[in-house]
Amino acid sequence: MKRTIFALVAGLALVGRPTPARATNVIKCMIEAVSECDAQFPNNEYHLVAIRGWCYMIATGICSAS
Repeated sequence: MKRTIFALVAGLALVGRPTPARATNVIKCMIEAVSECDAQFPNNEYHLVAIRGWCYMIATGICSAS
């Protein structure tokens, strides 16, 4: 058990501290994601509404991470 805890702490120390996203960057990414997802998935079908929602979240996350 001690080895597992030590490995976990060592792994977290190597990864480092994540930096928080800036709000202005997230807003820009969200605007880009909404326009791209709306173009890819038009709202003429019921199932595409849920797909567009996931597309918004995934595209915003990818843009914010890069």
